[in-house]
Amino acid sequence: MGVEPVNILVKEPSCDPVVADIRDHWDWIRPALLEIKKETPTLTWRPEDVYAECVYGNALLHIAPEGFAITTVLVDQYTKDRTLHFWICWAKKKGGKSVLKYLPFFRKVAQELECKFFEVGTNVRNLDPYLKINGWTLTTSTYRREVNVK
Repeated sequence: MGVEPVNILVKEPSCDPVVADIRDHWDWIRPALLEIKKETPTLTWRPEDVYAECVYGNALLHIAPEGFAITTVLVDQYTKDRTLHFWICWAKKKGGKSVLKYLPFFRKVAQELECKFFEVGTNVRNLDPYLKINGWTLTTSTYRREVNVK
């Protein structure tokens, strides 16, 4: 099973997020991806990598009036449990609480893709309390350091 839930694939945005073709929205998605890269230079992907993952069906673009989210499905190598992973999220205005607002939509996406879990990673430290009081559990934090730094 790929990552494209055919039951919710639509062409035009409504008040809820919709799964969209990145080719139709690239003119505004690419600058947002560049903004994300500028804010977090440790990210290794290029906007064109994100484009390719969406076009090849390895990732899904969800658009909403407030911005977009790009998700992937991760499969645990041991249990085979599937996780809907929020790979890249961007909002026109920060702090809009879209996670809660759109959780019913993403629950449908996860169910259709047979996902047991949601997962999100962020470098925004002030999201921790917000996510925790809304049912999310911190499982890991990832820090990175170059080997040759003294």
